[in-house]
Amino acid sequence: MSGFIRIPSNPIPDGAEAAQIAGADGAPLRAAFFPASDARATVVAMTGWSEFIEKYFETVRDLQARAFNVAMMDWRGQGLSDRESPKASQWNGYFDLLQADLQNFADNHVKPRFGGPTILMTHSMGGVPGLKLLASGYEGFARAVLCAPMTRLFKPSVLPFYRLASEAACLFGAAARDTPRGEDPSEAFEGNIFTSDPVRHERFRVLKEAHPRATNTGPTFGWLRAALKADREIHAPGFFDNLKTPTRIISAGNEQQVHGADHEAIAAASKLIDHVTIPGALHEIMMERNDIRALYWKAFDGFVAPVFGAA
Repeated sequence: MSGFIRIPSNPIPDGAEAAQIAGADGAPLRAAFFPASDARATVVAMTGWSEFIEKYFETVRDLQARAFNVAMMDWRGQGLSDRESPKASQWNGYFDLLQADLQNFADNHVKPRFGGPTILMTHSMGGVPGLKLLASGYEGFARAVLCAPMTRLFKPSVLPFYRLASEAACLFGAAARDTPRGEDPSEAFEGNIFTSDPVRHERFRVLKEAHPRATNTGPTFGWLRAALKADREIHAPGFFDNLKTPTRIISAGNEQQVHGADHEAIAAASKLIDHVTIPGALHEIMMERNDIRALYWKAFDGFVAPVFGAA
């Protein structure tokens, strides 16, 4: 479980250390720690669905260059972390457990290792347990930046269908079965809905090819049921009443993977949440072209600057 997936086009960041840690319930999870020289803070960087630590090596180096330590963890159920506990529970309570894993990681593994203020940065699915933890009143992060968070997978008009389908499938014992889908929409570059950068797209394809066990074949009906349950929770009246952490949502202007129009509604639910859209960006903003990534980093840098007393 330890160690890194290595390919020539994806150099390992300086000082990288992979480790096996215990999750909130003791399950074995894979983590990685990336120290920075003269670090001024630490970023806990959490991935999206079917991603894993190595995909973000370039992002880690960008953060190290900004004098941030970085800590990452493969979510249980994907990457090289525990795959058995979600299957055993048929994905019941999955996002609650991810929330507990995130808090456990920050409090018991990141903060004892790295000093300074801690900032949360998530992508896509990682924004769900992130938001749930923040909404609980947790004050362990000085700021949170959520890149294209999966606050809502589908447009409201089709939500009832997917909820009914996932509940019915799980009722009839298909919670562990993959949902139907066609060809992997991330595999071919032409027509993909994730990045317009061919080099970064190819790099992740080669990473998956180098270690197929780190990827997921597809979301299961149990995962979908859990995701839609988390959707209901996040949109419940008063959900963000206990939020204490300033939070920025950064949306993709050309979003086609999640229901990006929902981000504005989430931002309106709390005065501590604001919202920035990156024009032209596809879903994986951190994996986009350099000009788009520059806009992401501008939005990130400006938002976290007050942590260090900057204007």
